[in-house]
Formats: sequence, C-alpha cells, structure tokens
Amino acid sequence: FIVGFVLRKRIFFISILILIASLNLNAVNLSLGFTSQFAISGTTTNSSKIFPANFRDFDVGFNFSIGINQPISYSMSFSILADLGYYHDSYGLKYNIEGKRAIEEYQFDSFLIGGYGRFNFGFLSLGAGGGVKIPVSASYKIDKPSLYRSYMLTFGDLNDIFEKVFISYLRFSIDFSIFNYFLIGVYVNYDFPIHFQDNNYMSDILINKSSISSLDIGIQFGYYINLNIDKNYY
Repeated sequence: FIVGFVLRKRIFFISILILIASLNLNAVNLSLGFTSQFAISGTTTNSSKIFPANFRDFDVGFNFSIGINQPISYSMSFSILADLGYYHDSYGLKYNIEGKRAIEEYQFDSFLIGGYGRFNFGFLSLGAGGGVKIPVSASYKIDKPSLYRSYMLTFGDLNDIFEKVFISYLRFSIDFSIFNYFLIGVYVNYDFPIHFQDNNYMSDILINKSSISSLDIGIQFGYYINLNIDKNYY
C-alpha cells in the first residue's frame, strides 16, 4: 500500500512537471486564491478501506493559493497552484463494549501545505491535488464504561503515539464560478492512514491501536483572480 502511494505521488508530480515544461510561459497569468471549506467526516480503523461506515464528525479549513494559470483557449485554462492553509480534522470512533457505548475521539489542528491543479472550462473547474497536514495541536478523548479521560497532546506526544505525525491527503473538487471571481463547489478529501506505534504509550487508555484514516465530503467557498503577466502584453 505504501509503495503504491509513493509511486502514485511520483507519477502525479512527474506529470505536472511535464505539463509545466510544455506550457507557453510567455502567456501565463499569476493566479491567486482563497478557499474556505466545511465538511462531514467519517473515520475508519481499517487501513485497506477508504470509505467509512458512517459520517459522525465535522471538519473545517481554509487555504491560500498561489500559482500560474495557462490559457488554452478563449474559455479554457489550466492552473497549477501551491496551497498553504489550516485544517481541523476530527477522528471519532464509536464502540460497543459489553453492551455499553464507548467513544474515542482525536482532534487535530494542522498546518497544510500542498499542490493543486485546476482545469477551468468557462464557469466550471475540476481540481485535484494533495499534500501533507502538520499538526500543531491535538487532543484525545475517551469515554467508556468506568473511564472518562481528556488529554491535550503535544507534537512530542504525537511522535510517541504514531509512527509518523504528518497526515498525507488527496483532495478533489468541482467548482462553479460566480461573477467571474467568486466560486462555490463541492470537494472530497481523503486522509491516508496514520499508524499507531507498537509500544505501551497510553496503551492502558487507547481502544483502537492499529490506524486511523478519514474521508471528508463537503462544500467550499472561495475567490480566485488571475493577473496577466504576459511578457508581450502592453
């Protein structure tokens, strides 16, 4: 699974580089944007599954984008963007332990860095990209029979709990332009599994000790503008 993911990432970035090299850079525009996102989120502990059994959480985020926009025709263009932003992830799990309800929940507040490509067809845009989320703060809560605990987790705690702290993600979107610059759309975000270390750190507290991953489905609002930097433009 990991090898396949790395291979897919390399193919994606190589394809982007080939596309950049083939562009007529004398006609590109500077592309700037801001997007805010709101989604329902579902978590799974099975690293071989993408779709969760249910959606029980809410995630939010926003990001700034900067890159280039290459016109293809009068009504078509392609954008290559770098994304910087913030994302709040919720990983909530519900169990049945001896006939009683138990809940385990992680909250991550992360700095997001990634890349994004957008095909623009008139007022419609199709987007795809990915990157990593770097948690800057986190919390953990467990509520089960005879035990309730809530913890704030530092970056060091996360390093002790998980094999890797960084959350790799993929995102796909369909957006509609309104009044030329404003956009509204839908997106799907998949967070690849982060695996727990095989140690005794919080082992007496954790219920799930394998991995967690999530799928978000939501709406996004934003603003994009293209500034002409054509070397031959007067």
